[in-house]
Amino acid sequence: MVSQIISRRLRFLPLFFIVLLGFPNAGYTSEDNTEPNSAQTSYVVIGAFAYQNNAIRFTAYAREQSLDANYALNPDRNLYYVYVFSSPNVTEAIQEVRRVRAIAGFGDAWVYQGSLGESTISTPTVKTYQEEDIEQIDEAYEPEETGAEPSEEEEFLEQEEELVMEESEPEIAEEVSENRIDKREGYYYLYFNAINKKTLKEVKGNIKILDLERIKEIGQGKTHEIVELRDPNNGTRRIKLISDIFGFREIQHEVDLDDPVNDTTKAYTSVVGDSIIVDFELQRFKKGDVIVMYNVYFFIDAAIMKPESVYELNSFLDMLTENQNLKVMIHGHTNGNSHGKIIHLNPDDKNFFNINANHQETVGSAKKLSLFRAEAIKEWMLQQGISEDRIEVKGWGGKRMLYDKFDPLAHKNVRVEVEILAD
Repeated sequence: MVSQIISRRLRFLPLFFIVLLGFPNAGYTSEDNTEPNSAQTSYVVIGAFAYQNNAIRFTAYAREQSLDANYALNPDRNLYYVYVFSSPNVTEAIQEVRRVRAIAGFGDAWVYQGSLGESTISTPTVKTYQEEDIEQIDEAYEPEETGAEPSEEEEFLEQEEELVMEESEPEIAEEVSENRIDKREGYYYLYFNAINKKTLKEVKGNIKILDLERIKEIGQGKTHEIVELRDPNNGTRRIKLISDIFGFREIQHEVDLDDPVNDTTKAYTSVVGDSIIVDFELQRFKKGDVIVMYNVYFFIDAAIMKPESVYELNSFLDMLTENQNLKVMIHGHTNGNSHGKIIHLNPDDKNFFNINANHQETVGSAKKLSLFRAEAIKEWMLQQGISEDRIEVKGWGGKRMLYDKFDPLAHKNVRVEVEILAD
């Protein structure tokens, strides 16, 4: 079993890779061994990464798009920031971020004010991309048009504050000291490096861990965190890792914990110190694909979502935001075709995640309930800025059940599916 996920990768991983192992910098050099930044410096940042190699790769891609990209460690958050402009004048930075956001694939650029490159590491962490390093970087992929509109100065600064809040991580646990893992006998340490193959951005989500000999799930781990895995004691110590991230095609990797990097696995595994790094290059679904939203939950007899649905809704939103050409149909399904009470959204009081007295109540078929549920998801997407003409809805009731109504797995009949109509 995965006994504990050590959730402080933003503080630990970059230091661990650089200090303990002299992790290769792929030809990047420091800027005269100085730290040219101050607390008043404003940066136009186009990406933030937990894993240094991802920052290197994204820097290379930005350079290929004629941006003067560099990367540096944000010491307050232990994230590598890839930036394309810096100035003591915030107005100049805001003008530049407007320009950068108009370039396909960089619509989420923002202005960061603070210090980059300061840390306790003896080797300077501010790096400058070198043209000759292109051959050493994996082939980059052209991102899709995001269509993001520029914001005013106050909105840029607010976005940066929100980003810090969203991506902040818990403190380092006591058992980790001096930038080392307190490695325990009988455990293995893995790091799941999931990136969007199109945009080269890091993707958060879960990876299922299976015992390859007993063919059973033995745990899950989060991407971009150190995962502590107990020895499966299955004779071969072979495991299978399966990506389980909404909006992306499933990827399966097999890993021998005692020999993680071999002729079969070297394309997606590497070892850094005590950790096995497993790469997942994720690809979006395409036209004709259907994705099941198993992690969107509704209250009984209601088209009102439970609060824990937000995570998968945000993943769906990311998918729609990333590709402005994407059009989808949301299909609602129920377990059976019974008539009954239906609680649904009030058009004038859209409380999506908690049932209250303002919601409307009617009586109708299971098909009507499933349609209300699909419409609730669509309405939430519209509230987030997605154009209405990109989303269609359909309610099926119990016409397309996966299991018999009384099967132990009948709860899976209650689901929402997303069909990709155009990409």
